[in-house]
Amino acid sequence: MQRITSRKLLVLALSTATALTAAASEPGSSTNSLAARIESARAEKRIDNRLHSLASIAKELRLAEIPDALKAADNLSSLRERLALKDSVLKRWGELAPADALAYVSQMPEGLSKTEAMRHLSTAYARTNGADAAAAVLKMKPGRARTEAISAVAEAWAGTDVRAALKWANELPDDGLRQPALRRIYFVWVHADPVAASTTVQTLPSGDIKNALLINVAQNWGVVDPAAAIRWARTLPVEAERDLAIVIATESWADSDPRAALKFAEELSCAELRRRAALVALERWATQDPEAAFNAAVRSSDRTVNEQGIIRVLQTCGAVCPDAAVHWVETLPSGRLRDNVIQACVEAVHVWQPEAAARLAAKITESSAREYNIEKALAVWLQLDGEAAKRWLADAAFSNETKARWIALKPESDF
Repeated sequence: MQRITSRKLLVLALSTATALTAAASEPGSSTNSLAARIESARAEKRIDNRLHSLASIAKELRLAEIPDALKAADNLSSLRERLALKDSVLKRWGELAPADALAYVSQMPEGLSKTEAMRHLSTAYARTNGADAAAAVLKMKPGRARTEAISAVAEAWAGTDVRAALKWANELPDDGLRQPALRRIYFVWVHADPVAASTTVQTLPSGDIKNALLINVAQNWGVVDPAAAIRWARTLPVEAERDLAIVIATESWADSDPRAALKFAEELSCAELRRRAALVALERWATQDPEAAFNAAVRSSDRTVNEQGIIRVLQTCGAVCPDAAVHWVETLPSGRLRDNVIQACVEAVHVWQPEAAARLAAKITESSAREYNIEKALAVWLQLDGEAAKRWLADAAFSNETKARWIALKPESDF
């Protein structure tokens, strides 16, 4: 049997389109115009502009111009220019005639160019005709490009018909192809229909992939029906997975009703789970109403939630409202909690408000922690407003040796 070469296949696939357009064009005009565009792009002095211009040529190509464009790309002596033009032409072909483009690329030699092109083409093809794309990639010779193409088809097809994609992937005979394809489908499914996906996800073997899918189910289900998401999470038989799903569902719930989510978290019987859920609820609340979240953390009767909750709120909002964060911290009563929170606040705001951070750090009770945090803030303050920083130091109650050391600090060049 005679082997059909890539070039022969290309000519065969496009012969009809070429014939249809030939009558509408002067002989050689399309080729000449294409050649002129390529030469114009190659005349660019800056290499990034040159490669961009070469790639841009493909955007306006007609189907009949594809053979000449590919031939022109293959004739370029520069590897990077050849790749820039050819890769973009193949992508354009995939937009115009994905089946033909995929058949052509499938006969290219294995390598990065083939794999990247096949990933793009198989995705585009599967979005318009999943079944045909699936059949086409299975006909390819085994190799990296085929493996990537099968996974790409699975993911794209799942976006239009997840049930059909699942059926196809489950019937793949090779486990090395089946499992990656199923993973791609699952991650599309848990976003598109977390309720339907939940039953399948909970039957998967434990591990990082399952945990990631559980997170996605709980998160996306929690957006539309947090109570149902939590009920589902509580049915999971493995404790670690159950707790993970409950925490994520609580976090998602807090995006729409942080008070209710925090109340739910505080009523959980397991102390460790209660703390995890409460902390994520406070974090999400801090992105909406940081002062309310701060006050809720202050009121917590759980010492861990009390301290860590305040710290997480400050870490979440300190950069965007540093003055308010410092003010809230200053209202706390003196003691170990306040000292720990001040250190967290200094870390969160010193880049944005170094003066306020330095003044706050000076209120830390323990001397070594106090000096460490003042120095952190001063390193930034000296760069932004050195004179003001030195005036503050002159009046501060520190030894002359400490003041001299701080004044000699080299301003941070990157903070």
